[in-house]
Amino acid sequence: MAKQSFQRTALLYDPHHPYGSKHEYHLALDYLKRLKPKVNQIILGGDFADFYKISFWKDDPERMPFKKEVEIVKQELKDLRSQFYRIPIIYLEGNHEQRLYRYVRDKAPELLYRNNVTDVLDLKARNIQYYSNIAAMCAGNLPLRLGKLFVLHGHEKKVSMNAINLARLFYNKCRVNVIAGHHHKTDFALHKKLDGSHEGSWTVGTLGKLTEDYQPINEWNHGLAFVDVFDNNDFEVHNKIILNGRIING
Repeated sequence: MAKQSFQRTALLYDPHHPYGSKHEYHLALDYLKRLKPKVNQIILGGDFADFYKISFWKDDPERMPFKKEVEIVKQELKDLRSQFYRIPIIYLEGNHEQRLYRYVRDKAPELLYRNNVTDVLDLKARNIQYYSNIAAMCAGNLPLRLGKLFVLHGHEKKVSMNAINLARLFYNKCRVNVIAGHHHKTDFALHKKLDGSHEGSWTVGTLGKLTEDYQPINEWNHGLAFVDVFDNNDFEVHNKIILNGRIING
């Protein structure tokens, strides 16, 4: 039987620049550059930027000014585009990107039209598309999809950061094939339906730090994923864990 052709998308979740884990983030990028067949598209799965200084929780005076945060994030995006200059890159909105919207809405709502993530991070100059699942759903559209797999950041439907069986909980909330980040933990669950078919749910590890002051004890892990979508919209998820500098199957 001839092999089916497919399109390969990489999903990079929660780097939290400029406060994330640079080593694991760049390890993930190096891994994607070596993949055979190559990656055809990248989805930044949310919380690429931390936006700490405009959050409700800005209680650490040693954190850098917001302008400096933005400069570093823009440089990371520039570097990413230079390494993957021929393929589409989608920047999916996470809860940290929502910080910018809430801040401008509360402080200067008249300027919302020009103080959004696309403009602040110069995404158009990098040919990077910004996508908000929440905005899409509020407009009557569906969330981002890869074939038959829905792609969330993870904040769109509330699930406790400390929950057990995360992937199963996401499926119980969504009842479709779904992949998400946000919770910084690799997990997978398979769900057999009454008609004998199956659906799956996945959560992906973080490319940020594994310890934060708001949750120093946790079960987080580093990770990334890539998804192969076939011509009939079926898909395969390859959920990877980064452990001790090595990328292994999740």
